[in-house]
Amino acid sequence: MKKAYNETWVDNIENRNTIKDWYDEKVLSKQQYDKAIDLFPVNFYQPNMFIEFGLFIFTNLALSAAFGFLSITIFQDILNTSTGLAIISLIYCVLLIVFLEYLIRKRKLYRSGTDNALLYVAIGSLLTAIFSFTDFKWHISAYFLVSLLVFIPFLIRYGDPFVAVGIYVAWIAFWFSLVIRYPAGKDLLPFIIMGVSAVGYFITRWWQNKNASAYYADAQICIEAGALITFYVAGNYWFVREGNAFLYNLATSVQIKFALLFYVLTVAVPAVYLVWGLKKQNRKMVLVGIAAAWFDVFTFRFYFSEIPIEWAMTIGGAFLASFAVWGIWFFKTPKWGLTSKQTLSAKDRDFEVFLLSQVLPHQTQQGNKMKFGGGEFGGGGSGSRY
Repeated sequence: MKKAYNETWVDNIENRNTIKDWYDEKVLSKQQYDKAIDLFPVNFYQPNMFIEFGLFIFTNLALSAAFGFLSITIFQDILNTSTGLAIISLIYCVLLIVFLEYLIRKRKLYRSGTDNALLYVAIGSLLTAIFSFTDFKWHISAYFLVSLLVFIPFLIRYGDPFVAVGIYVAWIAFWFSLVIRYPAGKDLLPFIIMGVSAVGYFITRWWQNKNASAYYADAQICIEAGALITFYVAGNYWFVREGNAFLYNLATSVQIKFALLFYVLTVAVPAVYLVWGLKKQNRKMVLVGIAAAWFDVFTFRFYFSEIPIEWAMTIGGAFLASFAVWGIWFFKTPKWGLTSKQTLSAKDRDFEVFLLSQVLPHQTQQGNKMKFGGGEFGGGGSGSRY
């Protein structure tokens, strides 16, 4: 499927961010920075965060007002039936997509707030149309599956990270709602959610290896992080025990089956995330591991500690925040092959070589060294990153 946004410009945004990082770290001079930025044109309309948020709110209000006005004037009788609601919602969806495509093509919008709002309302209208055609009589798991199938083509075309979040939520919700229909499914639910989380994670990693374009980078990050979180949650003792009480309508939670296994998973999963994330230099896994370790403290306190929850959360949060700050400071200078700064991938190194050949075409070589920001080629005065 053809992408809605200019993929070259999207990649250039990422390249410009890399160039900005190099300039901030004094690797590039101001003259080199300006020349490098000019190599990667971006003609999207991208307002600042506050204007983007304002445009998002304004567009949603305008669309709601327009639909509300039409509902109480022209379509009042039609909307009284589920079929009428479905037809009007489908027409509304088509009009919104046409308008969205026009703004992207003619106004060069890219995550400007307006296009985000149009996209989300269009998806909501399409789902409303589909659900209304079924008269809302299907099992909820079927609606989650339909939502998943609707989200996927929108993600492929627009690469929106919130659509990716919707995909992963629908994926997990589908299996959850399907499994709890059966008595045995309630007992196996934690293992099934861990399994589908692992499937989601490995599919995303395969997708990242197959398509490393910046167009889908944010969406891939959202799904990967979501898979790591739900895998931990499904094995956490507190979630399993309290979730078991909720599913069986128990007034208070009781000891669960395989409790020892969930004790081990509660401690082991964050530890694996931290160790493996550091080894593979996967920042998302490390951050989720830190958050999971904090929740381990909460879990332990909830059942075994007499410390008030306010003190436990404050002490645990302060310790983890201090540990994170210390880790960033400690690894600012690379140690044991690890650094708190983002390292270059093979694609980034190709980009580095290209950039150097463009912004420094007349540099003279002295032996096998090239002057660059006070360091050597391949070092840039900042270690092995550049």
